[in-house]
Amino acid sequence: MPKRFSCRRFLSLSAALCLIAFLFMAELQGMTAHRVAEPWDKLVHASVYGLLSGFLWWGMGTSPKFWRLLVLMAMLSMVHEWFQSYLPGRTSSAWDWLADVTGCLTVLCVLILAKRKPDHAQEQLYRSP
Repeated sequence: MPKRFSCRRFLSLSAALCLIAFLFMAELQGMTAHRVAEPWDKLVHASVYGLLSGFLWWGMGTSPKFWRLLVLMAMLSMVHEWFQSYLPGRTSSAWDWLADVTGCLTVLCVLILAKRKPDHAQEQLYRSP
């Protein structure tokens, strides 16, 4: 049964696709080359892929998606690094890939923790007698 249309899902997936397209098109235009100095570029990598993971999380609906998203983002990051290796003046780095996956993993863990319902045992601890 197809999922019903959701404006939030549509906008999230649209933002994710635009960000992916921007990542690859910016590389082709040479817009991303050496904009941020080491080691701060790893923070940018983690932030961009974390944001992208968040958009995809909200866009994929309610199905269990942690591992699917983590694998998808790791593969996308790997393709992006491979793509960079063929561009003049750009290099591919396993450290950049690791920063991308770390950003994705961080955002996915935060989203899972935020979605979790409080445990009833913990609620009783905070109740006044």
